[in-house]
This record gives sequence, C-alpha cells and structure tokens, in this order.
Amino acid sequence: MSKPRHDRDPVSPGVHGDSLTSVVALGGIGALVVLGFLSWTEIREIRRGLDGRLGQIDSQLEKMASRLGQAAPAATRGPDPNRVYTVKTDGAPARGPAGAPVTIAEFSDFQ
Repeated sequence: MSKPRHDRDPVSPGVHGDSLTSVVALGGIGALVVLGFLSWTEIREIRRGLDGRLGQIDSQLEKMASRLGQAAPAATRGPDPNRVYTVKTDGAPARGPAGAPVTIAEFSDFQ
C-alpha cells in the first residue's frame, strides 16, 4: 500500500468549481434571454393577427348595425303593457290574502 503524500499542495476546492459555475450560470442566463426574446416576438405576431381579426369583426358589426337601422321597425313583440290580462289561479299555490286587489302571477319552467 502506498502512503498518502503530505508534501503536495492542497488544491483549493472552489477554484475550478467557481469558474464552471459561472459558465453554467451565464449559459443559463443567455438561454433565458433567447427564450424571452423568441416568446416576445411570437406574442407580437399573435397580437398583430388578433388586431386584424378584431378590425374585421368591428367592420362586420358596423355593417349589421347599419342594416338593422335601415330595416323597417319591427312590430312590437310581447304582451301589451296597457292591457289587463286574466289568469286563472284557482288551485295554484298562493301567498297572501285571497281577496287582495292585485294578484301577481309568476310563470316558471323547472327543467
């Protein structure tokens, strides 16, 4: 067996490790910068495409609005607010006194 040599100068453990760490760190930072730039340019292209598409949608909406403005006014739809309607409420669940001067009937669909 050989004996350990004590006459060697001990090598500082951090000298080679520090330079390697610096190179790896700089490489990582460089990669992040490149990826950030590529993402930024891709986002700009996507935004340009979306801006163009939104412009087309706006122009189509303006055309549709002008067509609606030119169309003859539609007949009034829905119940006449000035008419009194009679609704049969016999046997229906109710709240309040039976002889109240006003009855509000609510219609709903429980699907």
